[in-house]
Amino acid sequence: MQFFKYFIYIAWNWNLRLACFVIYHEILGEKKYQHKTTGIDDLKKEMAAEILEHASVYQPINYYTAEKLFEQTYLEDIQGSLLDMGCGKGRVFGIGAAYGFKHIIGVDFSQNLCDDACTNAKIIMAANPSVSIEVCFANAGDYTIPVTVSTLFLFNPFDNFVMRKMLQRLKESVLKKPRPIKILYANPVCKNLFIQAGFIETFYFKKLNYLEGCVLECE
Repeated sequence: MQFFKYFIYIAWNWNLRLACFVIYHEILGEKKYQHKTTGIDDLKKEMAAEILEHASVYQPINYYTAEKLFEQTYLEDIQGSLLDMGCGKGRVFGIGAAYGFKHIIGVDFSQNLCDDACTNAKIIMAANPSVSIEVCFANAGDYTIPVTVSTLFLFNPFDNFVMRKMLQRLKESVLKKPRPIKILYANPVCKNLFIQAGFIETFYFKKLNYLEGCVLECE
């Protein structure tokens, strides 16, 4: 039923072809990564309107786009921590673990989504004993980014206002410990902010007009 509801949502808001493509990968991905993350949540029942002003509706990253981006990670990337900023229910945790990350951090400003992410994190860690996952209930603009982080995953989680604050936190982290940073950015609406901050786009793709992602790197 959850797949059907999500199919209708995508078909109604975008188009039938995209809905078929996404749901096909949803079914495969949920089975492959042992997730239960399909669906949407507008967060209106949980969050105040002024808080939601800078956020987007919760919708999990589609598996096709996520895997396309994680294919651009290499041995040097997985030596550090993976930070999923706006982690939702934790879909990226299982994907990140499958691609070799041993320490994963998820940050979200919704307590309900964090609770779901913790549930998924426990399942993933049970299946991957060498993987450590932390879930942090926090606002991305106020979150202090650990110096262990080498890779950030973003799925258009918030607008320019919050992204600028998050970028400042990232700069502060790199000042504490200079290191290369890689951004895996799905639906990269705020990409120009990273370019202006000195990041270089090293990979880009677009499929079916709506599935879009890029990799941004800074030495």
